[in-house]
Amino acid sequence: MRDSSSCYHLCQNLKAKMLLTFLRVSNLCLMFRFLCYSRLLIGGGRSTRSLRPFTTPWPPPKIGGDFGCSRRLSSALRSEILFFLLGRRVRLQIVLALLLFASSLHGQSTKDNPSLKSANEARGLFVQARDLLGQGNLVKAREATLQGIKLSPQSVDGYNLLGIIYSQQKDYSQSLAAFQQALKLNPSSSETHNNLGKSYFAQQKLEPAEKEFRTALRLGPHHRDSNYNLGLVLMAESHPEQAIPFFERVIPPDLGTLLNLTQALIRSGQVEKGLALASQISDQDKKDVQLHFSLGVLLASEKQYGRALAEFEIADGLSPRTFEILNNLGQAYLRNGNYPLAETTLERALALKPDSTNTMYLLGQAYSAQRKHVSALELLVRARKLSPQDTDILFLLARLFMSQSFYDDAIQLLEEGVRIAPQRADLHASLGECYFSMVKLDKAIQEFETLIKLDPSARSYGLLGVCYRQIARYDDARKYLTAGIKVDPRDPMCLYNLGYMENKQGNLQEAELLLNQALQADPNYGDALYELATVKMAERKYREAIPLLRRSTQLASKPALAYYKLSIAERRLNQVEAAEKDLKIFQTLSKDPAPSPYPFQGIFDYLSERAAQTDQAKITFDLQELLAELKRQPEKPRTLYLVAESYLKLGRPREAMEIVARLDMVSVSDFRTTMGTGVLLARYRMYPEAIDHFQRALAADPLSNEARYNLANAYFQTRDYSRALELLQQVSNQTTNDDAYYALLGDTYARSGRAPEATKALQQAISKRPDKDQYYLSLALIQLRAGKTSTAEETLRKGLTRTPNSGKVQWGMGVLSVAQGKTSQAEEHLKICTDLIPEWPISHASLGIFYYITGQITKVSETLDRYQELSSSGGLNVKRIREILASTPATEAHSSSSKPLPAESRQQFLQLALALVDQEN
Repeated sequence: MRDSSSCYHLCQNLKAKMLLTFLRVSNLCLMFRFLCYSRLLIGGGRSTRSLRPFTTPWPPPKIGGDFGCSRRLSSALRSEILFFLLGRRVRLQIVLALLLFASSLHGQSTKDNPSLKSANEARGLFVQARDLLGQGNLVKAREATLQGIKLSPQSVDGYNLLGIIYSQQKDYSQSLAAFQQALKLNPSSSETHNNLGKSYFAQQKLEPAEKEFRTALRLGPHHRDSNYNLGLVLMAESHPEQAIPFFERVIPPDLGTLLNLTQALIRSGQVEKGLALASQISDQDKKDVQLHFSLGVLLASEKQYGRALAEFEIADGLSPRTFEILNNLGQAYLRNGNYPLAETTLERALALKPDSTNTMYLLGQAYSAQRKHVSALELLVRARKLSPQDTDILFLLARLFMSQSFYDDAIQLLEEGVRIAPQRADLHASLGECYFSMVKLDKAIQEFETLIKLDPSARSYGLLGVCYRQIARYDDARKYLTAGIKVDPRDPMCLYNLGYMENKQGNLQEAELLLNQALQADPNYGDALYELATVKMAERKYREAIPLLRRSTQLASKPALAYYKLSIAERRLNQVEAAEKDLKIFQTLSKDPAPSPYPFQGIFDYLSERAAQTDQAKITFDLQELLAELKRQPEKPRTLYLVAESYLKLGRPREAMEIVARLDMVSVSDFRTTMGTGVLLARYRMYPEAIDHFQRALAADPLSNEARYNLANAYFQTRDYSRALELLQQVSNQTTNDDAYYALLGDTYARSGRAPEATKALQQAISKRPDKDQYYLSLALIQLRAGKTSTAEETLRKGLTRTPNSGKVQWGMGVLSVAQGKTSQAEEHLKICTDLIPEWPISHASLGIFYYITGQITKVSETLDRYQELSSSGGLNVKRIREILASTPATEAHSSSSKPLPAESRQQFLQLALALVDQEN
């Protein structure tokens, strides 16, 4: 369907063609016809309303365009008429006179026509209103528009403009009235229908908004705004597959359209196509921070965390100290399960904005996932003080208290959370679990009944069923557990508890069936593994029970019982040595029944007192509490372990080893405790003592690849590469599929001078874990040592492609740039490294060495100052470095990194940088 503007132009052109034909037929009427149509030659005609309705995208940007009328003949037709007249030998003077005469007639008619004058004034007011709207001055824009409408009450443009102004003022009733008036004047205006739809959409009235956009598209199928806006409405209505064709009709597509199309593709199940489009968007501009950040936010919102990380890392590389980027990057690492990187990134974000409770909440999750419970608790207590009504913080804090068996404190938090958000199901669920754990079953049942009303899920029914199972009301328990199965036939908790009850009542076949179904739904359900193993043992199927029990020792809520059952099964099969080993572990675990590693009462008071202290004071405070607990229970293995760890943190190895000796005696050197103690000692670089424990663990279980790997790593750290390599070559094929094994093997080959084998091993490590930046750096350093700078550069660039914000790969690029003589690039890479990982001493040491050899002594001092501000570990001997700087000639302070370094200085820097890395290991 044509709009009124195109119809009018068609009529005008037809008139002109009729004129030309008539002139050709009758020369006698030439002058008269020319006078009649001379106004058309100069673009005159009756003044009517503008045919270009006012339009603006949603939300409206600064408005541009022209309100002017365009009722003029085409230049081609005007020229054809003029040339025809001249071709008839009409004197040029006569033509010009007639043109002047016609022009004066047109000017006189405009001056004498009041309606035409009012329309021109109205157009001027609308232009003024449009400018005011673009400046955000809505009040004056509305006043100018209303004045214009008074002068030209038939102006569709005016009412469209007025409706848009009212919409931006959120006066939707007036906005609706203005758009409806515009539609009365011109029911076929696609722009008015589009603007009315946008007003409905702003009010979240999706159904009428969709109707208006579809009407606009019937009037103009290629209307850009209407296609885009209808796509947004369909997305809001959860119809992404229907939104796709409308986004695709927006030509040419802008960034907003492409992002929404990407989201629609992913939500409609076309994930690969959506991610391919995301890659195209990312490739549009590698230097646009906002583009990569926006794309990362979109991908993260659709749970495409791997791809979101890549975009956030690019943004972080372009702008490395931006809070919003770091906060989102840290959250993406957290959701993707990379907790160490999430921790370091969120700590960087929190340093930029120390009072961000959202960052504290995310960082608390990262700490909790790594079992850094005290750090998480301290941070969340601080966050709660800043935002006491934030139920997310209350919930996470309560869950941490529950994990440490501080149920009284957790109940206080959860009851407070329920008062703030009584409809929040997870708060009721956790509160019920606390009551259940404290054997307040009546209150637990009451909470779970409330939970079922709020969230009638399989888990909710399961929790209530467990309560009735606990008080031996099996019929009631079956009622609710069966209801949960009806909601979700694969719910593992309901299946497990039904199987548990069947086993207790001697129905072994039914129990086995239900427990197998629970494990099919969740293969890592530790309690279901244990219960199925007890069924197998009751059926005397000991060989089938043993692998189930061995897995449950790592997954079950009560591992001590699993070790005890395992020793029984092994003894029944005459596996005496294995039975003795597992019985020792049971004996150690049975001495430490409490699950909480923090034997303190009144956790809030403890955390409040601890929060104001320095790091060293906190450790000392914890140690005093632990020693007091140790006096009450001198043979509790976990308390002994924590005391030894505290002594190591304080740099008191002698006292730590005394406690370790007591722990060894209490645990009877069982494999599990001996291995854990060795890992603790290795963490604090007590490698000879760690080697002794790993050797004893390997003697207790000669088939343990874990013990063999840890022992090899300890030998590597003591630079006993031959023994390390010997042990690594004995590791079974199952462990050799692990990327950490290949990384250690590669590093060991490299230190043994076997570069080809080292390269192959590290390439295998990269293939198994392509996002681990350390592997790229290790491989590049091997290539750099061999003088293969181009190959090293290729490796590092691959690493930056996978992890653009890797501080270690940036450091490698800086070292490589020095070796290549690219001095200015080297400084840039090394500075980025210190921004990305300020806690890494090597980053500051390398940058300081670089400034020293380039003669920038002032910058060396600045680097040391910043290192002291950011690092509390004191990895560099800053005092000694400053003494050296003091003796440096002052003339060197005027050098810069723009000058190329001589080959000797480059080699010196490379050797120092490699020595720093070797020393770290």
